[in-house]
Amino acid sequence: MQPASPRLDQWPSVINHLLSLLDLDASARRHGALVRKRGVRSAADLLHLGLLYGPGGLSLRGVASHATEAGIADLCDVSLLDRLRNAGEFFADVLGHLLSDLRGEAPRDGRLGGRPGLSLVDGSTVSLPASEGSDWRLHARYEPVLGRFTDLVITEARTAEALCCVAVRPGDVMVQDRGYARVRNFAHARANGADFITRIGWQSVRLFETPGQRFDLFAVLPDTGAAVVEHAVRIGDGPNAVAARLIIARKPPDAIERQTERLRRKASRKGNRTNPRTLRTAGFMMLLTSLSAAQASAEQVVRLYRMRWQIELAFKRIKSLGRFAELRADDTRLARAWLLAHLIAVVLIEASLGEGLDSPP
Repeated sequence: MQPASPRLDQWPSVINHLLSLLDLDASARRHGALVRKRGVRSAADLLHLGLLYGPGGLSLRGVASHATEAGIADLCDVSLLDRLRNAGEFFADVLGHLLSDLRGEAPRDGRLGGRPGLSLVDGSTVSLPASEGSDWRLHARYEPVLGRFTDLVITEARTAEALCCVAVRPGDVMVQDRGYARVRNFAHARANGADFITRIGWQSVRLFETPGQRFDLFAVLPDTGAAVVEHAVRIGDGPNAVAARLIIARKPPDAIERQTERLRRKASRKGNRTNPRTLRTAGFMMLLTSLSAAQASAEQVVRLYRMRWQIELAFKRIKSLGRFAELRADDTRLARAWLLAHLIAVVLIEASLGEGLDSPP
């Protein structure tokens, strides 16, 4: 994924595609991004400026200079700053329509394993220049059948990872890591007709055998025997409990050794002792799924979860090659517009690459 060129040779085709999805000028007016056309003639030109500033890698002064020379707009860098600060909701609307179009491309037949129905969900953070923590969070959904993101939502970092931040459709199988192991996320998937495969830790959620009777996780951790075992459980108690299968897969010896060493180093840095129960569960991968045994065996569920490497690589592509993590704007509203412009470029580039390939990358 290469940074956008200031020339943007394919700009006419990009605009034609966007105009087939939404009325850009109407959207910009509705979201307060194009109240007056002084210096910027159209919403398409405003989006052009945003892409030059974000993925194009130009400074505000560089964008203003290039825009004047190319006849795109006639404004100074201070006026451009004001325009882009007000463009966040407009850019979000453009991104939303692009992603909705992508989600509608995949035929749905309820199959699994890199085919329609499987979605990988995760989050990633971005920091402002000189920030000591995380300032923005990217919530993402990646579909292996398409080989690309089909949902990208940017929020401030205080918004926790949650399944409600991305699209969830009937027939989906949402694959998530431990950050999503919350009762509200399991309930949200089921309420929308979707299934889930979620990794958990021994403290992530309260599991029950029957109403009012806790499930003893440590009593069922296998010492020997099958590499993968499963148990029927209830997530939470009461009328809102979610029925699920707990699948426990033993890790290879080298993976257990690496994880145990990481836990001990972490405890040593904090001056704590490692909890014996944490060390005990370090030898296992524990998953909760709402899929029935008829839909996927325990071994198949483990294989499906391990497909999460695809969304991890996709994050690395947009952060390293796409320079998404190199946020240069200090102003909150300008930073949001900068990030959204990058995400629009990501979707456009991945869609154009997919059109030229016989199968997803």
